Amino acid sequence: LAYTLGGLLVIVLIFSLFVYFKSSWKANSDQALLGQEAPLLMVDGQSFRDLNKNGRLDVYEDRRADLNSRVEDLTKQMNLEEKAGLMFITMSGMNNDGSLSNVSSVFNPFSLFLESNVSMVANKKMSHFNTIQSLTAEAMITWHNNIQKLAERTRLGIPVTLATDPRHGVPNAIGASIYTPFFSSWCSPPGFAAIGDTALVRAFGDIARQEYLAVGFRLTLSPMADLATE
Repeated sequence: LAYTLGGLLVIVLIFSLFVYFKSSWKANSDQALLGQEAPLLMVDGQSFRDLNKNGRLDVYEDRRADLNSRVEDLTKQMNLEEKAGLMFITMSGMNNDGSLSNVSSVFNPFSLFLESNVSMVANKKMSHFNTIQSLTAEAMITWHNNIQKLAERTRLGIPVTLATDPRHGVPNAIGASIYTPFFSSWCSPPGFAAIGDTALVRAFGDIARQEYLAVGFRLTLSPMADLATE
């Protein structure tokens, strides 16, 4: 029994080291694809991020310009890979302290099943992510800031959009809701329907909006139409 347990322990250790060093090497190679952080430009007494690092203020970098003009200017500068990257959204992990999840570890199960943050941003040109983790509010804010800094170092500096499944209910059911202790708790969508109070639903929506924005979520994925039957 001792030999068996010892052998299993050695196998787990070797596997862990292999996964760690392989992911570390991959993260370093992906990191090399990134440039510098976006410098600041001073224009008309206001500061702007020079996201494409060309030394001038482009239309898409100018928050004063109208939305359609900014979108058109950015689209013209994007290559095919960058456009393809914007067409997808996938899961992304984070470390417990809010640092980027770039190295796989057996102590962080999410890192074993999800690609590293730097690989998805730098290599696959992705900028839409959904996270199902429920860490502390401080850790989630820290990770949000870290991944935005990572995105800032890409060729065009396109910011990351973070999405989440519902987090304001009590159940913890992957794909339907994620229990998050530091968010306020509310009833389920069928519960809101049963109450029949539109003012209450509006109040909930506004509170949820504020709590999401506080940790960096700007897109909600709220599946509910089929939950009664599936």
